[in-house]
Parts: sequence; C-alpha cells; structure tokens
Amino acid sequence: MLVKTFYAVWVISTIVSAAVFLERDDAHVVLVRSKRANSGYFEEMKQGNLERECIEEICNYEEAREVFEDDTKTETFWLTYRRRDPCLDNPCKNNGTCVKMENSYKCQCPEGFEGKYCQTVFEDTLKCLYLNGGCEHFCNSSGPQRKCSCAPGYALGEDERKCIAQVQYPCGKIPSLDAGMNQTQRVSLQVKLVGGNNCPRGQCPWQVLLKHNGRSLCGGVIVHPEWVITAAHCVVNRDAKDLIVVAGEHNLDIPEGTEQGIYVASVIPYNQYEPSTGDGDIALLRLRMPIALGPNAVPICLPQQHFAKSEMAAVRFHIISGWGKRTSGGNDNQTGASHTHYSSPILRRLAVPLIPNSECSLKSGFNFTQNMLCAGYFLGNHEACRGDDGSPLVTYYSNTYFLMGVVAWGRGCPKEGSYSVYTNMASFLDWAEEVMKTPNKKYFQTKCCSFEVFVSV
Repeated sequence: MLVKTFYAVWVISTIVSAAVFLERDDAHVVLVRSKRANSGYFEEMKQGNLERECIEEICNYEEAREVFEDDTKTETFWLTYRRRDPCLDNPCKNNGTCVKMENSYKCQCPEGFEGKYCQTVFEDTLKCLYLNGGCEHFCNSSGPQRKCSCAPGYALGEDERKCIAQVQYPCGKIPSLDAGMNQTQRVSLQVKLVGGNNCPRGQCPWQVLLKHNGRSLCGGVIVHPEWVITAAHCVVNRDAKDLIVVAGEHNLDIPEGTEQGIYVASVIPYNQYEPSTGDGDIALLRLRMPIALGPNAVPICLPQQHFAKSEMAAVRFHIISGWGKRTSGGNDNQTGASHTHYSSPILRRLAVPLIPNSECSLKSGFNFTQNMLCAGYFLGNHEACRGDDGSPLVTYYSNTYFLMGVVAWGRGCPKEGSYSVYTNMASFLDWAEEVMKTPNKKYFQTKCCSFEVFVSV
C-alpha cells in the first residue's frame, strides 16, 4: 500500500513539473520578443529612429531633430506631430473651412450647417422665434443665421447650443441641487413652491440681506462677487458707510457659519428713479471686497433683453424669496405692514405667476409702466411681506436661474385685491452693465434725491 501511494505522488509531481518548467531551448523560444528599432549597446550613437523616438515614445524637438538631421524636415514634421497643426487633416465636416488659432482651431461652416465641426444641419426657418432657436441661454438673430451665446462663466458646447460651465460656481446654479436632481424632481420642486415654504439653506444662494446701522433693512441679489442689486427706495439718502450686505444669510435669529458681512463701498440708484410713482426703483451696490463664492453664495445670471422679454416671460411661475416683515423694507414708516402676514426668521420662497400689466392696472387702478412687472395672486394671501423689498424675482429656464425682477414699491404687504409690483430687470440691463463696467464714473441723480448718494470709500 505504501509503495502505491509513493508512486502516485511521484507521477502527479512529474506531471505538474512538466506543465510548469521547460527546457532551456524551449523556454528561449517562448520568451523571445521583437527588438526595438536601433536597440543594442550603441543605440544612442546611431541616427535617431522615428519609430523608436516619436511613435513608441513621445519625443521632444531635439529627439525629432536627431531623426531627420535636417532643420527644414524637422520643422515640417514638428508642425503636424501631436496635432500641432489641427487643420492638417481638416476636422470640419460638410466642406467646412478649418481656421488655425493659437492653441486650437475653429470651423467656418458653409450655409446650412453649424456646430463645432459643422456637423449639424442648420434649421433656421424661424431663427430665435421657435424654442429659443435651440439655444440653452441666449439666441441672436441679427445676422444671416441665428447664433447662440451664454451667460458669463459659461461657454458653448460642441453643438454650439448647450452652455457648459467654465467656473466652479457659475451664475444661476444651485450647488446643493445641481448634482443628482433630474428634471422630474426639478418640476416637483417648482410645484411645491406655489404654496410657499422655507428656502433650505443654500437653495437661494443669490439672496442677500441688506443692513443699515446693524438693522435688517431690505433684501438684495448677488449679480457679481463685487456687485449687488436692490431696490432704490431701500438705499436713497443713506450713506454707503452705514450699509452692510450679508451673503449666505438664512436664519436671522442665529448664526449658522455661512454668513459673510461685507461693507458697501458705493450706492448707485438708477438716475431717473421716481419715488412718487415707483418707476425705476432699482440700485446697484458696489462692495468694498468681493463675496467669497461657495455653496451658499452664488450670483444670479443676468439675462439679455430679448431673452427676458420672450423666453423668460413665457415661463409660468417665477420665484420670489425674502424674510417678510422681519426687515423694514426700506421704509421709515411701517404702519402699512399687515400683522396678519407670516413673519419668519427663516428665508422663504414662493412661486408666483406674471400678470399682464393691463390687467394689473385695471384691477388696482395704478398705471404700470414698461419698467415694472406685475406678479402674484389677486387674493394676496400667498405673498411674502414688506421686507422682501429689493429681493430678487428669479426665473428657472433650461437648468439655469435668471434675474427677472426686483421687489419694488415698499408699501407693505399686498392686500386682497392687489398684486405685487416688481422692477422689470429687462429695462435696466444696459444701465447695469454700464455701471459695472465703469464703477468710478459719477452717476448723478436727477429726480430722487437732494444729494449724491454714491460714496467711494
């Protein structure tokens, strides 16, 4: 029995050994591999080889020069190597012309085609009139073909329609929601806002609180790290040195660690603001230092005029945010505030529909100008209160929020049988752009105030 067992073990070990180990000559055949070009002890002494230097590996200019041993040939090769001349193979489709740029290229498309590579058939029958021309942000139809463009901080994608964020905190995006929320969830959120609710921290990141001598005064909206928009009636005849903008504010009663209090450097109301009618009730605040952008502080996108009047105005609901009568609304006399309205230390938001100005004028007896927007509910029970003055009315369009208007007037809470009044941002886009471009220019007021209210500190 012992002999049989020993014999079995010997047979198995022999088979395993044969499967694993080979004779020297056989092993050499298995392990042999093709040699690299110019391999050997004197490889570096030979003329450079293109396959070895620039195909098997990535070469530099000196190594390419070793291959060709000629300056002209080396220059010709170097221009095309690693796509140094991207137009050599003409990536443009449909007979597009490739134009070489410093570090890239651009395709000039023939009529009827568009896109980064002229790959898309151009349908321009209605230009920007139908579905915004297919553009995610702005559509321009002034030329022979419509062109898409994007808000600052974005760039057009390869299809030249979609807008791709180029910065960490692009305008009009909610960082806490931007990742992981699908379109169905976004629609659900808009529906819930119709009833009004608290705005969770970080979900109204462009909203700011404006304080005067330490006291909550009005709302405002971030449009740039150094600029805030608010209502003119909140800041006229007030010195900039007494004003503080608080970004990242959420609960007025307790500090939450997200607040940034920044002093105002200058106050620039619209130069034709008329207090008696509320026309032109808008102002820009320049900050002494930039707001540190983050999950709780993000600018709202400013629209283009045509985009605001056509695409944004067609959206059913727009969102207003604010703290209600917990702030004074810029009014010294607060007797107009109704104490039956909700008062909350928590930032709130509400979805409201736009109402045609003609209907508002008819029902309220007030003459609405083109510089105003009318929005809300005729019963007046849903809306926030006085302290929302200067706060933003924003519109969600194609995955981005844009500034539609600013809460105006400052006449307390809307009563039954009246709507809320907003300054129409579309009427003041050129003015705002000019002010932010030339912040040191003197903007004298012609109607509203007895003295200059801009202050540069």
